[in-house]
Amino acid sequence: MAQWKIERDGDVAIVSLDDGKANALLVPEFLGLEAALDEVEKSNALSVVLTGRPGFFSAGLNLKTLGGLSLDQKKELVGAMGSAVLELFLFPKPVVAAVSGHALGGGAMFALAADLRIFADGAFRFGLNEVQVGLFVPSYAIELARAAVSTSRLTDLVMHGRVLSPMEALEMHVADAVHAPDALINAAMIRARDLAKLTGTGYATTKKLVRGPAAEVARGKIPAELDSLASMLG
Repeated sequence: MAQWKIERDGDVAIVSLDDGKANALLVPEFLGLEAALDEVEKSNALSVVLTGRPGFFSAGLNLKTLGGLSLDQKKELVGAMGSAVLELFLFPKPVVAAVSGHALGGGAMFALAADLRIFADGAFRFGLNEVQVGLFVPSYAIELARAAVSTSRLTDLVMHGRVLSPMEALEMHVADAVHAPDALINAAMIRARDLAKLTGTGYATTKKLVRGPAAEVARGKIPAELDSLASMLG
């Protein structure tokens, strides 16, 4: 189980995940992210950099364990993922995702929920690859993607499950910038410090107005999608 770590650099909270492997995700990781976000929200931090370990932002769900989960446990997992990414999507302070490596499935959702996405350059893969492995993309992930990419790219990214390199992500405007891995955090910090100037009631209210309707739609669909998606996992 990987633990989320919170560090401070001035007004910026750096929230990171590092399990020493692929940053695979189960219920504890999603609950841990929500707990970390709650802590940062209550703090005097003005913005957030969300990142992973070198080479892996997050490879998504922990596929090695899915076969051993009951249907109810899989439903809990799908629900926890939706709750966590939507909390990140609506977080009332600016969030910059420093995508430190591979980001697939749930890992890609973390990045899509942020305000900005800064990618590490390299032979890394990014995407909502659910369709490619025989699953469907849940509504909450579709709403994240709808907010992050142009309508013309939505079919490619979501329905076709296209997996992108960092430079392809930049070309499709999924990434806001691509940097060498050793320059990634510094680049993300620069953007986060700039966005910190926006933090306040005006930013938080506007973000809720822009993203709230999509989040409400997604939350409303989670119960109806739990059984189908959980039964397909593993």
